Amino acid sequence: MSLQPAPKRADEVDEFDDDLSEPAADTGELDPGTRRVLLRLLRGPYLTAEDHTKLWGALVRNEQLVRSRLADLYLELVVDLASGVAFVRNLAVEDAPKVVRSHPLTVLDTVLVLFLRRTLLAGQGSSARTFVGRDEIEDQLRGFQALDSTNKKGFDDRIQAAIRKMENNSVLLSVTGTDDRWEISPVLALVFGADEVAAVTADLERLAGP
Repeated sequence: MSLQPAPKRADEVDEFDDDLSEPAADTGELDPGTRRVLLRLLRGPYLTAEDHTKLWGALVRNEQLVRSRLADLYLELVVDLASGVAFVRNLAVEDAPKVVRSHPLTVLDTVLVLFLRRTLLAGQGSSARTFVGRDEIEDQLRGFQALDSTNKKGFDDRIQAAIRKMENNSVLLSVTGTDDRWEISPVLALVFGADEVAAVTADLERLAGP
């Protein structure tokens, strides 16, 4: 299992004037809003209706055009209107070049991703955001300590590294005023398919053993 979204947040590109016209020397064919949607999606890690209101509106209006331009670059557009999230991933075509970088996950990273995804899906029945605390994460990961390290200090460092990787990939979003509580990004419900999650979960259960 690996994470495919970009490793960190990009500079904001969601501010644009709806009446803006590009300079005469610019040979681009797309309107400013659509071009900024493409730019944001390519920079990653994802675009949300809540954080990028104008860009989201431009994406919804021109989704097929955006999808086509991304396909020209061997990229697939993933859009979830219900959760207001969009991102790109490598096009699943044989011999197609890999445009978006993947981030391989350790056993501990994988356990954390599955736990966060399960927590997120469990809370999707309500309109509230889903949050998780460091204590919950540590409780979940310590059950797999034997697979990673028998040294407590070393294992604590690995837990911190797993959390940091989720922060860097914008899976865990910081909460103002605290260093030990995060919002789980809704993108996590879309990145991995049910079949992939089931296969990885079965592998982890076998590794954990009796």
